[in-house]
Amino acid sequence: MLKLNILKMLYKNSPMDFYRYTECNGTVIKSINNTSLGYQFEKMFSESELDNIWGIIRLHKRISTVLIFLFFVTILYKIIFPNYALLLNSNLNLSIIAVISTIILVYLGITFLSTKIFEKRLEKVFGKFERVRFVKNNDINARYYKIFKTELIKVGVLLVSVFLFISLESPVKKANNALSQGQYKKTIRITTLGSMVFPILPDWYSLRGYARFQLGDYEAAIKDYDTAYHLGTDYFNTMNFDNKIYIKYFLKDYEGAIKDFDTEIKNADGDYERDSFLWDMAQFLYNVNRYEEALALYNELLTKADSDSVFLLKDRLYLERAQIYQMLGKDDLAQEDLINSGAAETLDNKLDYIPKPVLLLKEL
Repeated sequence: MLKLNILKMLYKNSPMDFYRYTECNGTVIKSINNTSLGYQFEKMFSESELDNIWGIIRLHKRISTVLIFLFFVTILYKIIFPNYALLLNSNLNLSIIAVISTIILVYLGITFLSTKIFEKRLEKVFGKFERVRFVKNNDINARYYKIFKTELIKVGVLLVSVFLFISLESPVKKANNALSQGQYKKTIRITTLGSMVFPILPDWYSLRGYARFQLGDYEAAIKDYDTAYHLGTDYFNTMNFDNKIYIKYFLKDYEGAIKDFDTEIKNADGDYERDSFLWDMAQFLYNVNRYEEALALYNELLTKADSDSVFLLKDRLYLERAQIYQMLGKDDLAQEDLINSGAAETLDNKLDYIPKPVLLLKEL
């Protein structure tokens, strides 16, 4: 019984409960957008006339709904998604207020025009009317109530179907499975479609970048990893930047990689993030045989290690700098760094502490 009452309450406030007869043998038609507004005619509408009005209501509601949906999609894909990173880094509250205000204003504009056109159509077909308050009708029309329940069932089935489809295997999981099986072209198809539907998810570009690299499309892979990096916000986001650097290392575009490091160091959000990029850059410089430049960065990092003991591991920095000293032929300084690090090793063998660039794949 409670369920039935709730359905009737929803029905009375929906466009489907769109008419009522008055005591003075008149008919009041509910406005399509303002459920408290009615248009009173001085005659009793026949069943065929009510069917005609219902057809007009349905047409206008569908047109206005489609227009609002298309506008929302335009806002989403032309303004929000392309400028997602910029919106996050700027005044987020003002950005949200501006976007919501725009959506509300356009929504009100579309519904206002739709209402005016609907009123003109009613007046043209059925004559003059008087604007009145639409009072809820206790005599629920069985025919339209049945249609209302049918429409609810359709929407419910659609939502359940979409939920089951997503819960069985998400598109990201499907792309990851294809990638793990070496199906790179399939991975690209899935992630490209996903990026069109929800383009602010970094995983699309990260997975596609990996697949494109395996197929030899290096420039496109760099672009994908760059997009994933600028969209990402979690811990694994650094992986996308490192993968972009790896591809440039693979292509021997060392200057391009160093330029990327310089940009991130300049725009770093705090000392910890800046130190992270400096350390990565020092390791990169070592791997491209630019030892003097790498040494300068390690010297800088070691002077900051006491104040940043959480991120800058002093023992590790000594070990890596010892490796650079060894490559420069400064064995005494290298041995001194090994002692400072607390390591038991000597310079009898070539030191191997600085990692080489590698292409990583995030396990989802």
